[in-house]
Amino acid sequence: MNSFVAMLGISTSGNKTCFLGTTDEGMAVLVNGRDYFLRYADFPWFEYCGATELRDVTADRWGVYWNTIGIDLPIEALESPERFPEKISVESWLKARSRNAARILGQVKSARKAAASRRNGLKGGRPRNPQPTRRSASVKSSSKRERV
Repeated sequence: MNSFVAMLGISTSGNKTCFLGTTDEGMAVLVNGRDYFLRYADFPWFEYCGATELRDVTADRWGVYWNTIGIDLPIEALESPERFPEKISVESWLKARSRNAARILGQVKSARKAAASRRNGLKGGRPRNPQPTRRSASVKSSSKRERV
């Protein structure tokens, strides 16, 4: 994938790691001064990620890490992806990703959330979940009596 490196004018002499770009078939990354093209057919998770998420890439001599999206790949997987079939399905990864996003968004502080918290405090705290009614149990017992 030297075309990405040449097109962007990036020097590959150092141990540089960065995201180079995407195409319809996959994405290009520069890892420790060597460029790789990761096809979406081999690494389907990347197809669901934005460029901002893909730019947050780090590497050491053992692997490549996208911490914001939770993907870690050994260097050998980049060199020969056929030897490393996907370990987690895309559906499972997307569910875990949405849970993580909900957790992060729940920690966000805003004036609107602070105002809602104050209103709930004036009402006595967080609203309780409704308790199941006992009426349904009494209806069942009365219907048993009628049958006798």
